[in-house]
Amino acid sequence: MFICDISVFNRYGKIKLDQMLAPGSLDWRQLVVLFVLEQRPGISQAKLKPFLQTDKANVTKLLQAMEHEKLIHRTPDEKDQRNKLCFLTEAGEEQLPALHRILAEWESACFAGLTAAEREELERLNAIIIKNLVGEWSQDN
Repeated sequence: MFICDISVFNRYGKIKLDQMLAPGSLDWRQLVVLFVLEQRPGISQAKLKPFLQTDKANVTKLLQAMEHEKLIHRTPDEKDQRNKLCFLTEAGEEQLPALHRILAEWESACFAGLTAAEREELERLNAIIIKNLVGEWSQDN
């Protein structure tokens, strides 16, 4: 069943990624935050929640820990002081090249045994499925 496949990909994919990140004392959630902030500097803390598959309180704890480790910094949003905007620090930016290499190695391990054409087809199909699921969710919420 497709739902079981998703569960296996999610669980074991994160376990493998955490194993690969462990020497740098990072985990998959921190990698996601750093990559999102690389692409969207100044994103609000609230908008990070969907990427991390957790609730607001756990996102806050994660970001506080990352701020303590000097990987990110948060500033109050001038438009809404209750909201915080997130940015990479210099130390966070310095992590990015190694994290991109690790992610490439992780993807290679995940896709081992697939041809380039099969991988392209999988990416195409994934995009359709994501669009279908996000579209349904967006309409419902």
